[in-house]
Amino acid sequence: MERVFKSPHLSAGVKRHGEETPVFFDLETTGLDIYGCDIVQLSAISGDEIFNVYMLPRCSITQGASKVTGLTTYGRRLFLHRQQVDTVPIKEALISFISFLKTFSRPVLVGHNCRRFDCPILLRILREFDLLDEFMGVVFAFVDTLSLSREMFALPKYSQPFLVQHFLNKSYGAHNATEDVRALQDLYTAWRPSRELLSRHKFIF
Repeated sequence: MERVFKSPHLSAGVKRHGEETPVFFDLETTGLDIYGCDIVQLSAISGDEIFNVYMLPRCSITQGASKVTGLTTYGRRLFLHRQQVDTVPIKEALISFISFLKTFSRPVLVGHNCRRFDCPILLRILREFDLLDEFMGVVFAFVDTLSLSREMFALPKYSQPFLVQHFLNKSYGAHNATEDVRALQDLYTAWRPSRELLSRHKFIF
């Protein structure tokens, strides 16, 4: 499990008492079924503060998911592009994630397409481990950058890799949760959405 703490960038994630702090997050999962898939990787970033953890899933990773993410299992071991990675139990990973979020003032979780995908999966598994109330007591709100980008820009498509290429003129290791959250933070910083715009895209469950 990776937790790196450095001085945060003021433009992206800051610990100012009483102010909201954007925390960019992403999941890699065993598949696309939001009602049955498991989390394999959970990453988050705010400024220079990074959280990343891998979990051994309780169900098989679909062939399609493995092709996209490079994550596979063999026995009780998890591999990323054929290299074994350390894992922690799911409940321990979730508790650590909540602890990470508690280090920020009024954290707002920001994800791309998170309203329809990441959030339902994360909240379902938090509920399964009786951690949902604690989690919701920490998180101030959520923002989905998919809907945000659709309101801000007229573009032919809105996938995160396309947005990164369009606005930042670079490519990155998409579908690795850590690389996804780094890229999303960079996008959000470049976009500089207004408070009024953000207020229209905040949601809670």
